Amino acid sequence: MQRTTIDIGIDLGTTNSAVAVLEGVTPRILKNNDDHDVTPSAVGYGKNGQTIVGHRAKGLIIDKPNDAYLEFKRRMGTEFSYQFKASGLTKKPEELSAEVLKSLRADAERALGEEIQAAVITVPAAFELHQCDATRKAAELAGFGLSALLQEPVAAALAYGFQSDAEKAYWLVYDFGGGTFDAALIKAEEGIINVVHHGGDNFLGGSDIDWAIIEEIIIPRLSSQYDLPDFKRGSSKWSRELLKIKRAVEMAKIELTSREKAMLVDCNFEDISGEEIDCEDIELSRSDIATIAEPFITKSVEICKKVLSEKSLNIFDLSKIILVGGPTKAPYFRSILKDRFGDKVDHSADPLTVVSKGAAVFAGTQRMDSKLMRKAKIGEFQIELKYKPIGHENDPVIAGRVVSPSEDSINGFTIEFVNQASKWRSGRVPLRSDGAFMANLLAEKGSRNTFSIELLDSTGTKQVAIPESLVYTIGAVVEEQPLIHSMGVALAGNEYVKFFEKGVGLPAQTKGKIPFRTIKALKAGEHGTCIAIPVTEGENEIADRNRLIGVFEITSEMIRRDLPAGSELEVTLKIDESRIITVFAYVPVLDEEFTHQFDLRRKVTDQNRIEQDYENEKKRINDLIQKVEENEDEQASKKLSEIKSSKLVAEIKRELSAAKGDPDAAEKADKRLLELKLLLDKIEEEAHWPSLVLEVKDWLAQLEALANQHANDEQDSKFRVLKQETLQVIESQQKDRLPRKMKQIQDLYYDILFSQPAFWVNQFTNLQGRINQMSDQSEAARLIKLGQGYLEQDNIGGIRNVVFKLWDLLPREVIEEVQRGYGSTLTR
Repeated sequence: MQRTTIDIGIDLGTTNSAVAVLEGVTPRILKNNDDHDVTPSAVGYGKNGQTIVGHRAKGLIIDKPNDAYLEFKRRMGTEFSYQFKASGLTKKPEELSAEVLKSLRADAERALGEEIQAAVITVPAAFELHQCDATRKAAELAGFGLSALLQEPVAAALAYGFQSDAEKAYWLVYDFGGGTFDAALIKAEEGIINVVHHGGDNFLGGSDIDWAIIEEIIIPRLSSQYDLPDFKRGSSKWSRELLKIKRAVEMAKIELTSREKAMLVDCNFEDISGEEIDCEDIELSRSDIATIAEPFITKSVEICKKVLSEKSLNIFDLSKIILVGGPTKAPYFRSILKDRFGDKVDHSADPLTVVSKGAAVFAGTQRMDSKLMRKAKIGEFQIELKYKPIGHENDPVIAGRVVSPSEDSINGFTIEFVNQASKWRSGRVPLRSDGAFMANLLAEKGSRNTFSIELLDSTGTKQVAIPESLVYTIGAVVEEQPLIHSMGVALAGNEYVKFFEKGVGLPAQTKGKIPFRTIKALKAGEHGTCIAIPVTEGENEIADRNRLIGVFEITSEMIRRDLPAGSELEVTLKIDESRIITVFAYVPVLDEEFTHQFDLRRKVTDQNRIEQDYENEKKRINDLIQKVEENEDEQASKKLSEIKSSKLVAEIKRELSAAKGDPDAAEKADKRLLELKLLLDKIEEEAHWPSLVLEVKDWLAQLEALANQHANDEQDSKFRVLKQETLQVIESQQKDRLPRKMKQIQDLYYDILFSQPAFWVNQFTNLQGRINQMSDQSEAARLIKLGQGYLEQDNIGGIRNVVFKLWDLLPREVIEEVQRGYGSTLTR
């Protein structure tokens, strides 16, 4: 019998992966060739290019570190490439992930005895868009014709709550994996499961604890006893030895789940003087590991508490905390979590396989793509079904249409659905003239209901129906997966306009077109100029404190005629369930829409750029310390001193040091550096508050004077509301909101000013005397002559366009501020 739902779920993990199938209402793990539930996410290549996946590949990493790799999931969606020395092959992270998926697919086909064409594949909820895109590409490379992505916390919640009868309950999925951490607040209510809120960190996981053990215990101990110069993470000289130690630490951690102490085994090498080092002399205890792991666990707990507090909830509002990820199996880990969360912690399911099982449950709710299913032949009839394979109703509606490939008549045909277990029958439903039908099913709870499809012609003769059956299950439904980060467009002046708020369900599309104005002109056919529309994701009002997804450029080669500066441009964003982003830009003056779909691949993190960034932030800290001391702000001075000696700064230093030989460390340093920038932004806001208030009040006074003289009714109304809001922000000392109010005041000021014909005439007159300062004086002379003609004709619109073009030729002080925020050429 051909499957009508996907049924196969895959947990593509950083360190381990697994595959499961939904059988009835129960997911079953499909074991690999080694008869294990999980497969290490490791890939190697032999001398002749033969592919090695799983346990054998993981074993190769120590003996042939340039021929096998692990933890490539962290680099998904980047331009990083892995070099395989013996074979001479070069592979991208998604190509290696594809090999893991191929291996899991083969395991599933062997276990089930059928071809697997589709699967649900899980991704961390904290995965960014480029990483999700790379996961989808890996599935394509692995031969899957259909791959639905599912967030790991949602999968875990489904594994627990698929058959739950909870009227209303909140669960927290605590997912501490090998390389990433996710905290997802789940609401289960009347058969529907939704992610209410989420927090996470793509650089917080078991691998980070392993490296901390190595850096804080093992490296200092060995370095004090042996001749080991430059013996540290990232050193190319000692990379093989450090990988040996890391494997030994992983094995010791596993042993410590059942014992109090463990030795480092199978970890011998020589120091630079040739003296043999036997790491078996090093003993690790549970208390050692717990001490080192505690700051990482504490950070994860803080993320959880923030997720709850942002929804006005606390630990007592939760029914349970679901543990996911191999590290959570350790007794010390569970003990720390119990101290922080109390008896809410639930570890009744295997944290290593719960995600793949939940993925299989979700796969049972996803209909198979009709393109992957067998089509009806001549003499058979195609049944095009429209229904949801899962729901909390016991009498779901099913609709569809019967089609004959040979265009045989269907007059007098009926269709009937029969529950194979209960023998319930829908009764014969007559087809309409176009073959359409609608009926209700009757399903039993606690099992997967399979309904045979019986198609009869006008004489009552049974016909061949494709498909011949369908399945329906009464169970929890995932209504929609949320967008993890807010998304929007960066504007000139480093402003950020959100199009979608964090948590909105996917798919999503902006309601209507959001209008902006261009700040530069485009001349049709001219090479090298463009209107830049940077799309970013994040929560910060400052554009470059968010992650740049990509820049859509409307170039001068794309337009049919010139586009004046200040032209209106209407932007729409669309993101589908698979997180593919499309931007639409409509230009009314051209009556033309431009469309772009982003290539989400990220460039490899530039270590030199991060190091320079870090040096800039260190200088910024010192400058701020001097400023707050001058202002005698003791509280800000104390905060800066704490930051300077904080674990965050120490972590950035450590990761930058390791980045020389480890691109993961560079990515992590970049992420932590952004956290530092945001902390300093907040202190900077507080330090600049008094002067900012004075500046805002000065601008407000100028705006009031201008509005009293020249504002129309609409502008005057905007001014009065804006003045009241600004004064309230100042009075309540909302430091994060005042810069935005300043921008709104300036925008309204220029809106009123630019609407005055006299302004443009005065600007043109002044610019005529600045021709010697302009970058292209012949072009400036041409524009001035054109403007003089417009002046004689009293053509204010023409003068305005000339002024914009002349501004572009001047070395303006504001150019740096305009270029900040990802170089946007849009304003509101």
